[in-house]
Amino acid sequence: MNFISAELSYGFIEKTSLLNQDNERIIQIYYPKIIEINDDTKFIIINDGEELFSESDSWHGGAWNIDDSFLELAKQGIDLNLVVIAINSAKRNKGKIIDETRRYAEYFPNESIAFFEKGFKKNTYSYFIDRDKLNYPKFLIENVIPFVEAKLNIELNQSNLGIIGASMGALSALNTVIEYPEYFGFLGCISTHWVGIMPSEYLLIPFREEVLISGDKETTVAIQKYIKTNLAKLKNKKIYFDHGTVGLDSLYGYPQKEIDEILRSGEIIFQTKSFPGHDHETNFFGERFGPMVRYLIYSDN
Repeated sequence: MNFISAELSYGFIEKTSLLNQDNERIIQIYYPKIIEINDDTKFIIINDGEELFSESDSWHGGAWNIDDSFLELAKQGIDLNLVVIAINSAKRNKGKIIDETRRYAEYFPNESIAFFEKGFKKNTYSYFIDRDKLNYPKFLIENVIPFVEAKLNIELNQSNLGIIGASMGALSALNTVIEYPEYFGFLGCISTHWVGIMPSEYLLIPFREEVLISGDKETTVAIQKYIKTNLAKLKNKKIYFDHGTVGLDSLYGYPQKEIDEILRSGEIIFQTKSFPGHDHETNFFGERFGPMVRYLIYSDN
């Protein structure tokens, strides 16, 4: 276990790794302040952990810098009795171009594939994505959570645990809560990638630095049907969504409104915010992180 604090503006990190099938997955446990774990401590699993603290860890050189967000919360007098469990994605590392497609496959909600119409797309998703070794929510429940519970001598459940993600990581966070509702009490989804990706675009990811994603209506509809079928599992959770209006985020406004209507029909507790001028970039995700955490953990409404 390695302790890191010099590069952070606030708090410190323990860095370790867990084996996920045949891949070593880096886990960063971040403590905004030195605390004694107690019944009031909250825990947050965050996807795409390599993008949260340092630009040097990210394959594209961007970071949320959530330590700055926690520093600002501390200045506001927030009692940061919480622990962040940041989990690296299977995102492309330098020199490993195929990893980016594995990230999409891991974060895509496998259970929504059943709601695709029969045909090439459903067969493609079933073959490339619906595999046990790419079941990221199962990895969290069967590997990550037991590891943290043993390390910190606590029990993680919906009274103290939440999960946060951005883009495909947000979609995976929602999927994880639906499939394992007994573990999670709150959920944060930044710029949720409701629109999926065309199979032709997906297959081009390993071979291009940038792939222009236009979205796929059938994928959006399948995800919506999956959520609508499982609304009862989101009862009594505190949920946050947001999106920008520029670049890839410009695709999210309308499908988010449709998701909001589905959630309202099930009387689900949630908040959705739109941020004009925000693009699909880590610096914008970081700007919205602190207020999101304040809403999810420290507000009564």
